[in-house]
Amino acid sequence: MNAVIVGCGKVGSELAKTLVNDGHNVSIIDNSQRSLDSISEELDVMTILGNGTNLELLKEAGVENADIFIAVSTSDEVNLLSCLIAKQVSKCETIARVRDPIYFRQANFFKAQLGLSKIINPEFLAAAEIYNILQFPALSRIDVFEGTNVVISTMHVTADYKMVGKSLQQIRKETPDIKALVCAAVRGDEVIIPAGNFVVNEGDDITMVATRSDIRAFIKAEGIPNTPAENILIVGGGTIAYYLTEKLLSRGRNVRLIDRDEKKCIDFSERFEDCEVIKGDGTDRKFIMKHGLSMADAFVPLTGIDEENIVIATYAKNNSKAKIITKVTRTDMSDLIQTLKLDSVVFPKVMCADIIAQYVRARNAGAGGNVATLFRYLDNRIEIAEYKATSEFKYLNVPFMELNLKKNLIIAGLIRGGAFVVPSGKNMIKENDSVIIVTTNKGITSLGGIVAG
Repeated sequence: MNAVIVGCGKVGSELAKTLVNDGHNVSIIDNSQRSLDSISEELDVMTILGNGTNLELLKEAGVENADIFIAVSTSDEVNLLSCLIAKQVSKCETIARVRDPIYFRQANFFKAQLGLSKIINPEFLAAAEIYNILQFPALSRIDVFEGTNVVISTMHVTADYKMVGKSLQQIRKETPDIKALVCAAVRGDEVIIPAGNFVVNEGDDITMVATRSDIRAFIKAEGIPNTPAENILIVGGGTIAYYLTEKLLSRGRNVRLIDRDEKKCIDFSERFEDCEVIKGDGTDRKFIMKHGLSMADAFVPLTGIDEENIVIATYAKNNSKAKIITKVTRTDMSDLIQTLKLDSVVFPKVMCADIIAQYVRARNAGAGGNVATLFRYLDNRIEIAEYKATSEFKYLNVPFMELNLKKNLIIAGLIRGGAFVVPSGKNMIKENDSVIIVTTNKGITSLGGIVAG
C-alpha cells in the first residue's frame, strides 16, 4: 500500500515505523526539518518539508496514488482540512487525529461530511484505559476487545500472589472454573511466550486473556485486593483529565484535580461542578500530600511533562497506598520506567498509532482473516491481535494439535458467538470466529500468516 502521513511527531513516527515494517511505501509531510531528518535516518521513507494543507506538497507526496492518507499533526484543523483536500484529489481512505472535545463530539458529522474513514482521539483512548485500570487496581494494564467482554490484562506478580512457584498447568488445575490463559510473561529483560510447564516467579509480569468476570475471579483466587478506586486524585487539567473526569463523575466517583493554571482550574470548576478543583503545584510533594494523596485510592499524574509525571508518580508510590497510573508521551523512556518499576503507565500516542496500524492492516489483509484489533505490549516486543476467520482461511476446522504454527506464537483464545473459548489441542478455528494471536513475530497481517510453511 501507498501511505501518506501528515505529522512527524511521536504518533506519526511510531506509525511510520509500523507501516514500513509491514512493507508499505510511506511519505511524510511535516513543518519540522529536524523531525524529518530524524525519521529519514531510521526509515526508508520520503520526507517533505511544509504544511500538510498545501495541495502541491500533497501531490509531491503522492496523495493522488495513495491508498491511505493519515493526518496526525498537532493541529486538529490541519488534520481535518488536509483529509478534506486528499479526498478531493484521490480515492484514498482518510484518517484524522482529533483531540479537542468540541470537535470530537462532532466526529460522526465530520466523518459524514468530509468522507473520513476514521477519527482517532489519543486523549480519549488514554482516558478510557486509565478508567479501566481504576476498575481493576490489581492490574497494571487492561485492554478490551471491542464489542466483547474479553480483555487482555497484565499484572505484576509479588510475593503475596499464590501462583508464585507454580506452573501454569498447576494453576489451571487449581482454578478449573476460571477461563483464563496466560499468554506472555516478562522476567527481567526476557520476554517469554509460556508453555504449560512455565513456573511463575515473584517479580514476573504476566499477561493473560479472559473475560472481565474471569479476571476478577482469578485475582480473587490469588487473594489480591482489587476494589475499584472511589477517590481519585488527578494532577494536570489537560484533555485526558477532561475525558477521565467526565467518565469518573458519571459513575459516581470522587475526583479531586490539581493544576497550577488558574484558567484551567476555572474551566474545570465550571464544567464539572462535582469535581473538587485546587489551584497549585501538583509536582510539589508537600502540596499533594496536604491535598489528599495519603487518602486517595488512586493517583493519576497527567501533566504535559513526562519527567514531572514520572517523578511525582515515584514519590506517590513510595509514600502512599494509592494505585498509581502515569501518563508518558515519550516511548524512549521505557527503560527508565522499567527501572523505577512504576505500576501502570499509559502511552496515548502509542495507542493512537496502534489503532491506525490495526486499521491499515485490516484493509490490506490477505485471504482468510482480517485483523480486527491490535495491541502491542512490553515495549512493542509482543503483538496481540484479533483476527476474524473467513471462509477463505485454509485451516478452518483443523484441530490446533495438527496446525504447524510459527515459532514464538500461540493462539490465546477464540471468541465464538460472544463466548470466550480457552484453546486446547482439540479446538479448531471455525468460520466467523475471532482468533486471538500472541506473538513476538512482526508483521503478521492476516490469519493465514500464523501457519509456518
